[in-house]
Amino acid sequence: MGQVQTIHLGVIATAVTVIVVFGILASRRVKNSEDMLVSGRSLGIFFVACALAAEYMGGLGTIGVSERAFNEGMGVVWYHIAASTGILFFGLSFAHYYRKYGIQTVPEYLYYLFDVKTWKINALLNFIAYTFFAVIEVVALGSILAGITGLSITSCSIVASVFVTLYVLSAGMWSIAYVSMFYMGLIYLGLPLAFFYIMHFSVPTLAGSGGMTGYAGLASAMQSQGLDPAFWFSPFSLSPMVVVGFFIGGILAVPAAQATVNYAFGARNWKIARLAPVLAAFLIVPLSLWTGTMGLYAKTAGLTHEPKLALITALTSIPPWIGAIGSLAIFSAIISTADSILFAASGVLAKDLLQRWFNPHADDRQVLRWTRMSVLIVGAIATAGALTVPQLLKQAYFVYTLRAVTLVCVFFGIYYKRAHPDAAFWSILVGFIAATLYQFNIPIDYKPIFWDMHVAVFTVVIAIPVFIIISLVRKWTPETACELPPLQRRENGQ
Repeated sequence: MGQVQTIHLGVIATAVTVIVVFGILASRRVKNSEDMLVSGRSLGIFFVACALAAEYMGGLGTIGVSERAFNEGMGVVWYHIAASTGILFFGLSFAHYYRKYGIQTVPEYLYYLFDVKTWKINALLNFIAYTFFAVIEVVALGSILAGITGLSITSCSIVASVFVTLYVLSAGMWSIAYVSMFYMGLIYLGLPLAFFYIMHFSVPTLAGSGGMTGYAGLASAMQSQGLDPAFWFSPFSLSPMVVVGFFIGGILAVPAAQATVNYAFGARNWKIARLAPVLAAFLIVPLSLWTGTMGLYAKTAGLTHEPKLALITALTSIPPWIGAIGSLAIFSAIISTADSILFAASGVLAKDLLQRWFNPHADDRQVLRWTRMSVLIVGAIATAGALTVPQLLKQAYFVYTLRAVTLVCVFFGIYYKRAHPDAAFWSILVGFIAATLYQFNIPIDYKPIFWDMHVAVFTVVIAIPVFIIISLVRKWTPETACELPPLQRRENGQ
């Protein structure tokens, strides 16, 4: 292991030690299941904002953005602008509703809005979806560690999975809240510092830069290589449909995502639940500029021919201590997404599957045990998945469709007075089945027929008419009313 790798690994090991300390401190605040699942509903605005922002700074938001900039230019800046739009949409339109009713999961909210069968099918699909996401993030985290240590991705993924599982196990949402503040500090220290060094000290050394710093020097170096800076620096280097896809994805993916909504459940009050996403949206906007520019630098400097390695090679090309802090920022961004997703799957398993399905009258001590057991189960599945199914990871992203169809149900449940429980159930079931057939081309390739829509958009196109039609043709009956939560029966005059 070279000096650069040793320094990078040492910095990360130090951060891991700090995270363990945070986990121990957070564990002292866990007295019951509500402390574990939603931090006792006592999170302040900065805890909620940092946790929300950190969730959207993961592997796609760092390595993925630099890779795309390496290939297609700075049009990738729209990625985090779109995510910010989705977070703002969530905060201003939905967050206070989630916080208002004292619930702990999105499927439980669907139970409040609709009925038992809608809650059950959504809970089951949410658990499957977020378990897949946990596998994805564990592998992304393992790949970062592998790039730093030189060890295999498999062994690094195991270490990453065990580490995330243990500190989430220690205190649940309290652990995530504590470390998210730490992660945000590392991200806002490491990435701007590396960006500044590259632009002011590395760019002038490039052939063709003329000794100029910043974007002027980078543009000159690119031009000397026959690359058109006007294209590569343009915010419109990506096609309009790709940019529109970013915004549609941001709007559809955020407001009904369990990993996101968790923090609205944990907020001290509905005002914090509503305002914290506004702060979070501003926190994530600069990320694409920093990581995308470093991807372009790696391309211009000829550091690698592999786009996925653009960001890592840029960080390892600068002085080791600065690069190590930058690598730690990327590590923090990915692990902050991994812990949120692992905990989302665990919460649904504990509250919506184990408790609600098998023992609705379980006491709080039993629920707390189930929650800890759920963290271990999801962590074990994530580890096994990282070892056995990495080839499925790209396809696993299609579970974004569940967020999209859940958003359809939440939106109509809140804003459409004629929303019927059967409409929610069937839009989820039909939407998810249609998305599966569409994504995996069963029995034909549907994408040319539907203009190559993103699978999440396709799901919404299917789910909305299903919801509206069933709501229009179905009528409320005494049998329907008796299946509803008591509060909803009173609101509907049943």
